[in-house]
Amino acid sequence: MIQSVVAPIVSGIAGFICAFLFSGPLYFGLSKFLNLPSQEEKKNLGLRIFLNFCVFLATAFSISLILQYMSLQNKAQGQSIAFILWFGFIFTSSSIDVIWKGKHLKLWIFESISSLITIQVLMFVLLLFYK
Repeated sequence: MIQSVVAPIVSGIAGFICAFLFSGPLYFGLSKFLNLPSQEEKKNLGLRIFLNFCVFLATAFSISLILQYMSLQNKAQGQSIAFILWFGFIFTSSSIDVIWKGKHLKLWIFESISSLITIQVLMFVLLLFYK
């Protein structure tokens, strides 16, 4: 029960906090140094934050379901699975924004690194509840 409900919720919260740090303080700190495009003020910020949190919960529950079908020998294998999921789905699908939509390369690299770290945090927290 704890693994199927509490673990993804705690993991989703941890991932949300990690992503918040990347999209807020860290982004603004590095934006001038890396010459990243500035972020404009968004309308309906509360709704956007809530929806973003829901996305992290969905991601954490999805990873949790994957873990339930696997027999991991150690936690490093879980972190490897997180990397494979990131590389196979997030990294490759987000590259379309650079290739076809003209997204700034530096911004995409920053976002790719932050999403890699965030999915590793999601997996790390989930693995605390498994084994």
